[in-house]
Amino acid sequence: MTLLVIIVVALMAMVLYLYFHRQREKTTAHQPYIEALIALLDSNEELAMRRLKEAVNLDSDLFDAYLRLGNLYRKRGDPARAMQIHQSLTARPTLKKHEEKKLYHALAQDALEAKRPNRSISFLKEILKIDNKDNDAYGMILRIYEDMGSYNDCIAVYEEGKFAAKNEYRRAFYYAMLAQSRLEKMTGEDRDAEKEIFGLLKKSLRIASDSITGTFALGKFFENTGDVRKARENYIKIINEHPEFAFLVIPHFERASFELGSFNDIIPIYEKIVSVNPGNFSVAFALANLYEKKNDIESAQELYGKMSEQFPRSILPKIKSLRLMTSDDVTAGRLQDIETSLDARAYSCGNCGNVRPDFVFLCEKCHAIESFSPSL
Repeated sequence: MTLLVIIVVALMAMVLYLYFHRQREKTTAHQPYIEALIALLDSNEELAMRRLKEAVNLDSDLFDAYLRLGNLYRKRGDPARAMQIHQSLTARPTLKKHEEKKLYHALAQDALEAKRPNRSISFLKEILKIDNKDNDAYGMILRIYEDMGSYNDCIAVYEEGKFAAKNEYRRAFYYAMLAQSRLEKMTGEDRDAEKEIFGLLKKSLRIASDSITGTFALGKFFENTGDVRKARENYIKIINEHPEFAFLVIPHFERASFELGSFNDIIPIYEKIVSVNPGNFSVAFALANLYEKKNDIESAQELYGKMSEQFPRSILPKIKSLRLMTSDDVTAGRLQDIETSLDARAYSCGNCGNVRPDFVFLCEKCHAIESFSPSL
């Protein structure tokens, strides 16, 4: 009996020792982890990394410490090491669902930073296996496919995905961009390819009849296949319904009008737009240029004067006006050279302010569609 009591007491002492030893160990690990979080708040990444390493060495169960340590490696330009740390966590059978989602999201970011977009997509699809309604995972997959120009995949994800809310205008954009990419790759006459491209564009406009991308791409399709009249119809649709995007189609519209003998119809169209929106400098410049071609210098000067008032900080309308006022051919030529250099406009995204030297339908920074406009 005495021996049994001694054995029971010894076992209890051992259990209590192991329990309190483990608690002390975890408390010791939590201290550097808390210090790491404070260091991150203070933007002291060096200290944060040292404390996170210390924490995981003391307690390998600190999932969040491992996750943050990997994220720091990625942020500091070592995505391979970040991925190695994060992948080591995937073998843990005790992870909760929300932890798995955070882990695969981190791995997706690691792969993106390592320039491995397809690998990133595979990690994001692991999230969708856990939660097939995760909008963040769907959105990130779409952004990666958009960056890759894989609009066929964009369509598949968008139509198969269980989004909380879908943007049909964006879906129309995907069909239009897919058609445009195939149109650009088409060489020579290919009836089957033309039929497929036309079908994609019609579907785009069935989804969103006022899609600027779809209407513009359809106009280019007709222009490329020789149907100038239908091309002009689509270009004038943009000018009438989306005059702020007239800059996109002005050269195409004027060329098609010239071929169809409808060039004289352009001035009344432009005049109507400028009268409603005098700040539409793309159309105003195009109108003034037509006045000059008709030798209506007085109307051109009047328009340049109004533009100078509308955009007082812009030198371009003033230079154009000055050129019309000079009778010296050499001076006029030099002013024309200045105009040409000033006319090379930049385009800025109305959503995030990203500036580019050329127009695109998709902002590579914020992924807004049809957000760029020229800046004077």
